[in-house]
Amino acid sequence: MKRTAQIFFATCFCLFLLGVGVLTALLPKESGSFYENRSLAAFPEATAENILSGDFFTDLETYLTDHVPLRSYLLKGATLVRLDLLHQDVVSEVIDGDEVLLGFHGYSRWDTGYLLPSAQEAARAILPWQEAAASYGGQVYYLGVPEQYSYFQDRYPSYMEDRAWLYPPTEEAMETALEEAQIPFLSLYNAYRAEGCPEDYYFATDHHYTITGALKAAQVLLEGVNEGEGWDLYIPQEEDLTFTELPNPFLGSRNRKLYALRYLDDRLTTAVYTDPVPFTRSDNGAPSAPSLLVLPETEDEVITYSVFMGGDIGETVLSTDREDLPTALLIGESYTNALETLLYASFDELHSIDPRSFEGESGGADVIGDITAYIAAVQPDVVIVMRDNSAYFKPIGG
Repeated sequence: MKRTAQIFFATCFCLFLLGVGVLTALLPKESGSFYENRSLAAFPEATAENILSGDFFTDLETYLTDHVPLRSYLLKGATLVRLDLLHQDVVSEVIDGDEVLLGFHGYSRWDTGYLLPSAQEAARAILPWQEAAASYGGQVYYLGVPEQYSYFQDRYPSYMEDRAWLYPPTEEAMETALEEAQIPFLSLYNAYRAEGCPEDYYFATDHHYTITGALKAAQVLLEGVNEGEGWDLYIPQEEDLTFTELPNPFLGSRNRKLYALRYLDDRLTTAVYTDPVPFTRSDNGAPSAPSLLVLPETEDEVITYSVFMGGDIGETVLSTDREDLPTALLIGESYTNALETLLYASFDELHSIDPRSFEGESGGADVIGDITAYIAAVQPDVVIVMRDNSAYFKPIGG
């Protein structure tokens, strides 16, 4: 009887494994994981070399793991267990809190000696842009924005690393290095801290700032450019805008990593000019609808930060056809999206480039070279490099 039971369970287990393998092979494959925000492994190509080395079987295991049937549901279930049954403090590198979800960044030693050399290297990386702009009388500005975990640095549990010791000297190092390169540095970290880091400047469940935080960013930027260039560019004020809080569930990037299990009643608010400034728009060189927001069709539809400008696009040009105003080029990643919806009204043309997907003048083989060529071709009066402080020292576009 005992042996019969063992055979029965062994047979069931083998049939289960076989069934999983068959379903993995037959079911349609996805190229990416929405919740994990990453690409899934492709089926490995078999060669004599990687079979003999064993790399093929390692890659095959990764492929099968990435494409196992009902994978998202299984991972969501595991996340639910970790959050609500085991009550783990950190799940998928997100700190679970009642009021805000923060990124977990480990425990570090108190070392700031590397900051200035790293900042100088970052400044050297964009020096070709400054040289290209200076050749026709333009100027590069660097706009530093705090990532959400540094904005809410005071909200970390007392027993966890908050890195509050790191952020101020990082800003100082960037300012020093950029000054050496003759590039003005505008620190939103310092500007936000000076205001006491208002609660409504950042999402509770996403690493980006809100439209209110973006408005402050636009004001700091335009004030700095006006002072540096002796211009009188229009600076948007809260009373110039009509704000609308969308009723839709908002899926922030932190919550997405938790498989949408922690909404915390976060909401996305939009802002449009009460007296609209007419404009045309093109994306990646092709005309597109003159819109700044991609709004949901129903109130039940889940929305993300990509409501602003439709998300990340390689190149966008907003033209207001006011040739008496200067042209601006904004270079940055997703933080630029909300800013663009406000900034365009101050310029004749606002060009925006996301280096991660920008094709460029020479086919995208060299990101720095492409953007340098773009600057030389477009000749914007002001070039704005926008980076969050978690990426100051990382290659732009990397």
